[in-house]
Amino acid sequence: MISSVIFKIAGVNVKAGGIERIIYSSITMIALIPGIYIGFKLLYKIPFSTQIAPIRKWNWGIYIKSFIITLIVYGVFQVVPLLVSGKPNITNTSIAVLILCLILPLVQGFAEEYLCRGLLMQTFGSWFKIPIVAIFLQAIIFSLLHPYEILAAIGVFCVGFVYGFITWYGQGLESASAMHAVNNMFAFLALGLGLQQTESPNEVFSFVMNLVLLVIPIIIIFVLDKKFNFFDS
Repeated sequence: MISSVIFKIAGVNVKAGGIERIIYSSITMIALIPGIYIGFKLLYKIPFSTQIAPIRKWNWGIYIKSFIITLIVYGVFQVVPLLVSGKPNITNTSIAVLILCLILPLVQGFAEEYLCRGLLMQTFGSWFKIPIVAIFLQAIIFSLLHPYEILAAIGVFCVGFVYGFITWYGQGLESASAMHAVNNMFAFLALGLGLQQTESPNEVFSFVMNLVLLVIPIIIIFVLDKKFNFFDS
């Protein structure tokens, strides 16, 4: 219902492929979160604050710093090579779609983190009492929610595992939500604008590049935490 209303206002054809379908799926995912939250609250009486940051309050400073770090890494490894090595072909798209490409990833990133690294990982953690098991199990479910081909599915599992690790290490969803938002924002904009390089990378190259984009922000955050207590509230 919510998705249909938003798409009607934006003038987006939900039956079309490409960016329209991705946006539609994102809005649908976001719309499911209130229902999931209410259901778990009724069943388990779990405070919302403990699902996003178990032992402290949500910290916007951590989120913003993580967002900026990830944004810079993506800019260096994706935008700069695109501008330098090739002449990107930018397709025409509506302002409404571009706005959705910028806003939706912020909310969708948190929605998926809330579901997988919040509710699911904490639930598994309460069952097994071993963090690595909870991180591994939620990463499997996260990959199953993205039914891609084998190599891409492995990549999604790696994303889920790394996001799970940084959530456990930082005791909150801020960093994972910020990294997730930046990743989706770049993907949405690239698809919405039809950005293409002169030579399309093969699947293995894309897999490796995605791992690089995943690991480098984590390493930077980890180093900053060791030197400057990045996760201090």
